[in-house]
Amino acid sequence: MVKFEAPVDFHVDVGTLSNGTKVLKVLRKLGFKTVVLAYTTTDNVCELRNLDRNVLEECKKLKLNAFVKANILSENRGHLKRCLRKIRSKVDVVSISPKNLDIARFSGRDGRVDTVVFTYDGLVRFYGDSQAKLMSQNGIALEIPFNRLWGKKKISYKTFFFLKRTLYYTVKFRVPIIISSGATKITEVKSPKQLTSLLEVLGLPESYAKLSITTYPLAILKRNVHKRSRKHVQQGVDLA
Repeated sequence: MVKFEAPVDFHVDVGTLSNGTKVLKVLRKLGFKTVVLAYTTTDNVCELRNLDRNVLEECKKLKLNAFVKANILSENRGHLKRCLRKIRSKVDVVSISPKNLDIARFSGRDGRVDTVVFTYDGLVRFYGDSQAKLMSQNGIALEIPFNRLWGKKKISYKTFFFLKRTLYYTVKFRVPIIISSGATKITEVKSPKQLTSLLEVLGLPESYAKLSITTYPLAILKRNVHKRSRKHVQQGVDLA
């Protein structure tokens, strides 16, 4: 039986994960109850990947609820459309990492997309009033991966200005926000409090910040598990 329990780390990168079972043990020790195991592909390759059986077995041993996510790096709308048709029904979560403004806008209105993933550069270039409003209207979440947010950039006043601007638009238009670790190794694993603290430092109340690792990610997982169930026929139509 599928369980939906918080807190959730919505992106642990199994494609580049070193010491996978150790990372899972640390996540469980830190208090996570659900983990979304992500792999990254590009829109033109659109790879479907099976998860390592040892990783899934370790999740069962640890009583860690595991789901699968495809994170698609995209710069071409035609490739992305074909990729979404191929991959959507095969994974629990679909996230898009846009490489240009056109893909950011397309991802913000396509119902097959669950989250749009932005690093700092992406937030500066693509995330503003129009993008936030579009994502809000279509129920698509903004996802910020903690470990990939900064890159090699030094944290400065300007950095915090743009991040606070991001949260301003997010709150203004009520865009669901998810903060994930984006971890690829043990040293990148963050506790639930470390993840939400970033949002609190940027001005969000603690109660609001906690939604980013509880209510918002669980809502996506519940919705998608239901869509993939035998009872679901199409939007608004379910078998008794």
